[in-house]
Amino acid sequence: QGSRCPPEEATSSSHGFRGQLVRSSASIVPLASSLRDVFWLAGTFNLFASVSIILVNKQIASVCGFHFILTLLFLNFVTTGTVLECLVRSGNLEVKHLPERERWLIAFMAMFTVLLNNASNEANSVGFYQITKLLIIPTVICIERLGGIWREYSTGIVLSLFVASLGVAIATISDFEVNWRGSILACLSVVATAKYQILQSGKQHEHNVSAMQITYSVSWPQSFVGFCAAMLLDVCVPSIKEYMLLRHGGLLDHEFKSSADVGWILACCGIAVVMNISTYGILGKTSPVTYQVLGQLKTCLIIGFGYLFFDAKVPANWLLVRFSGAAVAMAGILSYAFIKNSEQKRKIEVLISAPSVGGSAGATEFCA
Repeated sequence: QGSRCPPEEATSSSHGFRGQLVRSSASIVPLASSLRDVFWLAGTFNLFASVSIILVNKQIASVCGFHFILTLLFLNFVTTGTVLECLVRSGNLEVKHLPERERWLIAFMAMFTVLLNNASNEANSVGFYQITKLLIIPTVICIERLGGIWREYSTGIVLSLFVASLGVAIATISDFEVNWRGSILACLSVVATAKYQILQSGKQHEHNVSAMQITYSVSWPQSFVGFCAAMLLDVCVPSIKEYMLLRHGGLLDHEFKSSADVGWILACCGIAVVMNISTYGILGKTSPVTYQVLGQLKTCLIIGFGYLFFDAKVPANWLLVRFSGAAVAMAGILSYAFIKNSEQKRKIEVLISAPSVGGSAGATEFCA
């Protein structure tokens, strides 16, 4: 039980509280401005890196003729791991490791997923590769259903995902470079990415680690797995790759066309680091809708630049069908993001407006 404050103390307390609130507000404004600047900087770098990494990988595989995806992944993993190690040593990243078994499981899954992604990019047109990525959300839902996880989805969510899938189908039938090898790799890539996202998200929440911490935790196991796979398939027994739908040939027999080939590989490693770190700069600092809008902007740029630099030129009417399908698919994904965000806001409002158990203390001020 507290005693009621004298009027003059309550008034003084009220003035003091208002003064503190004004000072707090004055300090929040520059902080919010600084956070906004950081977001735009990270978003710009992430947009550049995410678009560039796809195009540079396509350049390395299709133009430079460097088909050794596992070797390239190993170099990317080592570069990213080295940069994260520097952040840890400098005190800019707190270390939180996963249990040993789960570190190696995620490391293997990450390498397998990125391998399929790069193989799909090499075997397909850039546009087809990027459009199939829009099927990851429906695939995640299907995998969860098959795993016994049944979530309730509104009619709007189901319709938006149907529209996205329809757009992918329209864009696919207008692609002149569709082939059986590329199609199989694209399907495996989507399934593997969806499965990896479910696994990583689950472990991240289970062990209460950030995305950057989990990446550092698996970086060196990932590099070791990548090294072993590259030595086995690119150096020792390259003939096995044909059975994995990968391009044949051994690394020791490869001849670089020019020094520019090495430059593209080094650029790929650098861009991979920028993309990973800039992603952490925007994750959790923006709404799901804004994140999806940024993602669809990436899709537009990747499809556009991919057609400009790499994809086979097609008649104008087929090109119109392809970009129309891409637009329909992106509209479906954006609708999904808007609907999902509004549903989550309504759930939060219901929880806030629900009467709390035991009542509230009221607005009367009490002294201790």
